[in-house]
Amino acid sequence: MRQKGIADWAGLDAELALWRTAGLTPRLWWRDDDAQRVTPQLETLLTLSDAYEVPVHLSVIPQGQSPDLAPRLRDAARVHVLQHGFAHINHEPKGNPASEVGITRALELQAEDLRRGWDMLEEARMPGLLPAFVPPWNRIGDATRRRLPDLGYGFLSTFVGRGDDTPVAGLVQIDAHLDPIRWKYDRVFRGTDKMLTMLLDHLCHRRVTAPTEPVGYVTHHLQTNDPVWAFTQALFARTRGLWMTVPDMQSKG
Repeated sequence: MRQKGIADWAGLDAELALWRTAGLTPRLWWRDDDAQRVTPQLETLLTLSDAYEVPVHLSVIPQGQSPDLAPRLRDAARVHVLQHGFAHINHEPKGNPASEVGITRALELQAEDLRRGWDMLEEARMPGLLPAFVPPWNRIGDATRRRLPDLGYGFLSTFVGRGDDTPVAGLVQIDAHLDPIRWKYDRVFRGTDKMLTMLLDHLCHRRVTAPTEPVGYVTHHLQTNDPVWAFTQALFARTRGLWMTVPDMQSKG
């Protein structure tokens, strides 16, 4: 197992060398949330994706999407679209954690919103649209989660450790594990040492116990500042060729 201590880029290089020596390849995947319109931040994201050949799974909010979003994404080379709720509105009462698809609102009303949202994404001809659901705030009630396959979804992505992850027949759950933003502290960058420590812990654990289990990196382009962009660029440069799409991971078992 990995020795604890301050992580750096040389440590990541050494860990990846251990994977190569073992004849293994880590499965990294990138998810970005809250897309609704074409913005300078979205352009920065797409530029990074192209420059380092990293496929991005873009979680799009159906309600309120701008007419130019789908055409712009169709011009991008490496975009898959996931459904990010319906309108990204909190329906939970004060005191409950925020969720659009939580435990309070009637399940049929939730299902109606999800169907409407999916229809909007299809009508917009979103590129690489996957039958996938990403709940706003990464929170979904268990009754809603169990209902997803009946609504046509085969893939759910939240953040690891947030909510029930008991297997549901017909539903693959592929979560995110690394978020560079400290949301409770003015949305600042967590720091390179912290991010690399978390990444190395995940990679070491998978190399030893479950090498085909993916590691997800989640960003929020609208809240991303320069230090986060800089770290993301450095990460992509160091891990070029290791980033996969969800369909590729599923096809390879």
